[in-house]
Amino acid sequence: MTTVDAHGEVYVLSFPKCGRTWLRVLMAKAVSEARGIPMEICRDLDLTEFSRIDSAVPRIVFWHDDRVGWRTPAELSQDKSFYRDRKVVLLLRDIRDTTVSYYFQRTRRKGNPYTGRLGDFLSEEEGSVRTCLAWWNIWHARQNVPASFLLTSYERLTADTAGELSRVLDFCGLPPAAEETLRASVAFADFKAMRTMEISDALATERLRPGVPGDPESYKTRRGVIGGFRDYLTVEQIDYVNDIVHRNLMPQWRPAALAADAAR
Repeated sequence: MTTVDAHGEVYVLSFPKCGRTWLRVLMAKAVSEARGIPMEICRDLDLTEFSRIDSAVPRIVFWHDDRVGWRTPAELSQDKSFYRDRKVVLLLRDIRDTTVSYYFQRTRRKGNPYTGRLGDFLSEEEGSVRTCLAWWNIWHARQNVPASFLLTSYERLTADTAGELSRVLDFCGLPPAAEETLRASVAFADFKAMRTMEISDALATERLRPGVPGDPESYKTRRGVIGGFRDYLTVEQIDYVNDIVHRNLMPQWRPAALAADAAR
């Protein structure tokens, strides 16, 4: 944990490619609007900068936890005592959309080298389906370790962006957001708006910048489609991942891992 801000009060955690950047922009805009603090002070989308200006804003840290995208299941830590006396928001996403999106991140963006095919990546031990499910299982078992724990998902944010954003902000300890604040935040972080910001480098951060200019598959705002994995995976590959989910993930979180099926 030496590379994460140890003074955070709230930690927003996810496996890579679960919509963390989207939630980060939504929350940054909401805090900026509600507290009258320019987003520009949020260098590299670091929300803790708001706390330096306004002590009423909790220190909110976004983090992948345990470098989970670079671990095998056996390498994951079971110890979550770091989060004791802190709040944790855990963001999930359909495992099939997550894995496809992470594959493109590992093959099209800086610092994420992977040379195999998508079908090969599905069965990788490091940072793929099994790692993500094992990490979710750990958090399912450890969700009582933090002072407070909130589970949300990319699909919930998509279905009711304003409502889910309000729920997350309230959990963080911020005053209830006004409707106009929520509307402005949702419009600011709309997929098309974020794609435009990424292309223009409007936020001046690597967190929202194409890996390969002109290659949509390298964008952080890659597609934003629930169930988009069906355009990349064969029926056999989908069945393979579904089987791993049913054999490995705790039953309570299986609907979230296969959320795109319910959205059809």
